[in-house]
Amino acid sequence: MSDSIIQLINVVKAYGNHIAVRDVSLDIKQGEFLTLLGPSGCGKTTTLRLIAGFEQPTSGTILMEGVSMEGKQPYERNVNTVFQNYALFPHMNVFNNVAFGLTMKKVSKAEIEKRVMEALELVQLVGYEKRMPNQLSGGQKQRVAIARALVNNPKVLLLDEPLGALDLKLRKQMQAELKRLQKKLGITFVYVTHDQEEALTMSDRIALMDKGAIEQIGSPAEIYERPKTKFVAGFIGETNLFEAQVSRIEGEYTILQVENGEIPVVNQELTIGEPVYLSIRPERIRFSYSPEGKKFALRGWFKERIYVGSVLKTIISLDNSMEVVINESVDQSSSSLIEPGRELFLTWEPSQAVVVKAWPEEVGHALGSLNVNALKESMAMSK
Repeated sequence: MSDSIIQLINVVKAYGNHIAVRDVSLDIKQGEFLTLLGPSGCGKTTTLRLIAGFEQPTSGTILMEGVSMEGKQPYERNVNTVFQNYALFPHMNVFNNVAFGLTMKKVSKAEIEKRVMEALELVQLVGYEKRMPNQLSGGQKQRVAIARALVNNPKVLLLDEPLGALDLKLRKQMQAELKRLQKKLGITFVYVTHDQEEALTMSDRIALMDKGAIEQIGSPAEIYERPKTKFVAGFIGETNLFEAQVSRIEGEYTILQVENGEIPVVNQELTIGEPVYLSIRPERIRFSYSPEGKKFALRGWFKERIYVGSVLKTIISLDNSMEVVINESVDQSSSSLIEPGRELFLTWEPSQAVVVKAWPEEVGHALGSLNVNALKESMAMSK
């Protein structure tokens, strides 16, 4: 038996000639915290609205617990949605806002009292029952909106950028509270955000979207450490992205040719002559004043250092003017001053470099003298 509570099968949503969601297939597991992450306009909110029933797919199937949702209205689905703007009724106090759905269902007063107070206890708002929305802070309003959704005992809670209107400190507090709440209740959360850190912090799995399609699905660690596409590598966290060509195999290493030199990576399923991208996270790179004893070292010149709280960013310019960012914790970084233009050598462990496949049309402008036409022919022949 499948452990999926929601399944999207080849779902497409088009508005005229504009395709907002492109052939999305996704299994959402019972009790997981799944985040739909991506830039504005990537289709994440539309996907959430399709699950909620506010939109109907142009084609494809949405199943909940194995049952098709075709033609089903939002109130016929065992889900509730929390919106960014809270959508509280300004003329109702906290208790009546939370009770609204139960009142519409004509639940008994005693049951309403019991369930509303349980919901307020979950979001730590007991004692606020008689307050009006204009007497609440942004974080308190958000908790009321969550309580109003939870009081209906949904199997799935849909959250559409619910923390977007909060300041940074409160946002981080609410992230922790939402994760605590989800673990305590054990229900499925489907969460929409464009905030990478938020997704990495809260999620069991992340579905990263771009241009209406899912680029990669995986745990936060998988998405961060092993991106499968150029978009994923560039969107999640900070990375240094090199264009490269597979040059040769030497023992346990595959040698990649970049404009600035050669870089070894741990052997992977790559073809000689294949164009690829190489992603190196800033925290993985080290620099020295000499290449001595290094398996490889890219030469560059010191540009500047930027203090960012607990992190010190070192910017190094390479021969082709590409800038490489190195992140060091402040207490581990060298305290010595480096004069601008000082020659430095960059290195990292080959096992920490991530190779991302590239299509020929993506590669070219930074490869300098590499034969791009030959790369295209090689890729065409390998298809």
